[in-house]
Amino acid sequence: MDPALSRLHAWPLWQKAKRFAVSGVHEDAATGARAEEFCQMLFKCLSRNGECTKELWMLTELRGVPLRAIAAREAAAADLVIISIHHAEKLPSEIQSWIDLWLKQKVIRSTVLLALFDPPYLGTSSSIQTFLQQVAQRGKMEFMARSEEKSQD
Repeated sequence: MDPALSRLHAWPLWQKAKRFAVSGVHEDAATGARAEEFCQMLFKCLSRNGECTKELWMLTELRGVPLRAIAAREAAAADLVIISIHHAEKLPSEIQSWIDLWLKQKVIRSTVLLALFDPPYLGTSSSIQTFLQQVAQRGKMEFMARSEEKSQD
């Protein structure tokens, strides 16, 4: 198990929950595979009889208002929200709009915002990570960032 998971305040709650929901967005097939891999590891670590649900949206799907609204409702109700992206200076506008929409709908509950990035040798996303930490603070969520080679929290 990833040691960073067990340090989350939400971890004991996740282990006891009857229902566990993941919602997220990814840029392309590679970032989608990264998110899927994380979910598989997480569900295996939780290994319980409860229901685990997962809905991952491709960035291009968030361009349309109806799908972005659905994705935002799912994220607002999720236990874990994943953003899996490539290194860049800032988030794509579709993801920023989606974040703004689901933050408005989010109820106070134990939620974790997880940022999944490319390996560090491919670049940096420090400005995105800082922005997502601020999003987590605004939404009263825990924040965790991981690259493919190491994790940071």
